[in-house]
Amino acid sequence: MKLVQKIQDKFQGIIQACRRYPLTVVFLLAFAGLNAFLIQQEAENYTRYVYSFLVGIFLSAVAQQIYERFFEKNSQRILLMFGAIILTIAYYFTIGSAADYDFERTVKTGIIFFILTIAFIWVPTIKNVVSFNESYLSAFKAFFTTLLFTLVLSAGIGFILLAVDQLLFSVNYKVNLHAFNLVLSLFAPIFFLSYTPLYLSKKEESSLTPEERTAKLKELRSDVSVPKMFELLISYIIIPLTTIFTVILLVYLLQNITGDFWTNNLLEPMLVSYSITVIVVYILASNIETKSAILFRRIFPKVLIPIVLFQTIASVLRIQETGLTYGRYYVILFGIFATIAGVLFSILPIRKNGWVAVVLMVLSLISIVPPIDAFTVSRVSQTNLLERTLEQNQMLEGNSIIPNADIPKEDKIKISQTVYYLTSMDYDEDIEWLAPYNQLLSYQFEEIFGFQPIYDENGFLNEQPVQDSYYASLDLRGSPVISIEEYDKMVIFSYYDSSIQPKIEVEVDDERYTVYTEEMDGKEKLILMDESDETVMSVDIQAFMEKIASSSETENMLTIDEATVKTENEQAELNLVFTSINIYDNQYDAEFYLFINIK
Repeated sequence: MKLVQKIQDKFQGIIQACRRYPLTVVFLLAFAGLNAFLIQQEAENYTRYVYSFLVGIFLSAVAQQIYERFFEKNSQRILLMFGAIILTIAYYFTIGSAADYDFERTVKTGIIFFILTIAFIWVPTIKNVVSFNESYLSAFKAFFTTLLFTLVLSAGIGFILLAVDQLLFSVNYKVNLHAFNLVLSLFAPIFFLSYTPLYLSKKEESSLTPEERTAKLKELRSDVSVPKMFELLISYIIIPLTTIFTVILLVYLLQNITGDFWTNNLLEPMLVSYSITVIVVYILASNIETKSAILFRRIFPKVLIPIVLFQTIASVLRIQETGLTYGRYYVILFGIFATIAGVLFSILPIRKNGWVAVVLMVLSLISIVPPIDAFTVSRVSQTNLLERTLEQNQMLEGNSIIPNADIPKEDKIKISQTVYYLTSMDYDEDIEWLAPYNQLLSYQFEEIFGFQPIYDENGFLNEQPVQDSYYASLDLRGSPVISIEEYDKMVIFSYYDSSIQPKIEVEVDDERYTVYTEEMDGKEKLILMDESDETVMSVDIQAFMEKIASSSETENMLTIDEATVKTENEQAELNLVFTSINIYDNQYDAEFYLFINIK
């Protein structure tokens, strides 16, 4: 009976969440409907609509939190909902064209989601009896509870559909997608919202009697309390592990304080991850009164400050050599935030931790607002670094780049890195003197600058860059005819190093043969096998690609002779004519015609 009652209570909680966040539910329904349409139609160029609905979901949830905390009248609630709709529409019309994917827009939209998530947690705690630590803990518990239920429900639905498909009748794969869409787009977010406590609202502050207020606060304290198991996990496992790692990190910093630490950014991800861990654990430990939690709160904010300062200074020093990228912008910005957080944790009482959330939201907002956003600043920095380096080596006159191979290696690395960054972010089209070359920068780098691209340890430092980065395609204009009279079969083959290729069957003189690729002895082999599963012939396909890359004389275009590799044994002869080869950072991709002759 208790289980039935709990299930009924949870369903009542879901219904209450729908009533509490009506506009959010409307956006969720629209989002789920859009996903269903896309699953059925397999349409393209939909990212703009998906992002807009997601922004609407987050905005409407925050609007409800603002209403509950500061307002009382339904008319005010409607105005806040209307404001969320207006902002969602404004987002839709300001994010640019409906291109399927744009990295900069995706990152900025992700930052918007992050800001709204922090606001969702922080707003109910403004001048309230509930602290930011407790609200954060409540959201933390709700997230992992929702994740558990979602995984269980998804697995259950998956097994049921599999059983129906295997035992009763065939089930279209889109049924699974539609089912998971409903779980992820509707059930999971509404289930999460049902765990959001009913904080003491503005209306209740003025209308509740002292007895009702006491009962309300008692219920609220139960919702934001720390589970005993979670208290043990934080106090006796996570805090000790964090302490051990901190000691190791401090020893390393002291040993290398005058060495390569200041110019080696390999530790950046580790230091950032460490800082995030300390801040999250500190906020969670703020709700716990064990000895280990109290000591952690007293000591670790003060330890965090010098570690983060070291990391931030090291990142700033790296800018002098490599310019500012959007990634390093966020690393430095996080360093500033973590330093401020360490100071606030050290001087403010625990109940004032909400100021850390304010600082985080402000800095996050700065990172997406032009002209001081991460992408604008990084574009200007990289452009200036490239232009300055070219001018120092007399390689830029007006809007023309002059090839020059006789420049210091350090400058070659700077030019290679900045050009790679600007082209990968599609910024080259907006730079007046670089725009005329934008279609050639990737494949004719040497012709433009006079040397092949080389990169540092974070890129692709290689004295023989042709084997590390190479692209070429077959030029059929000169000799478009390929003779096949000596061969029994021709197979059009695509080889991608990062994925498994399907086996291809061919028939010669009533005998069946199979062609496929497989890793053997650490090498990728192209294998021809007969119907008795005996290997007729096996060749190293990557060795063929490297041979062509190192011997071809033309730039990015292969003649028939250059693109052809023949090999044979007593049983068969294979002729590979590559139509495209792409070698990049030990990744091998190719397309070729395979001519087979069985002897």
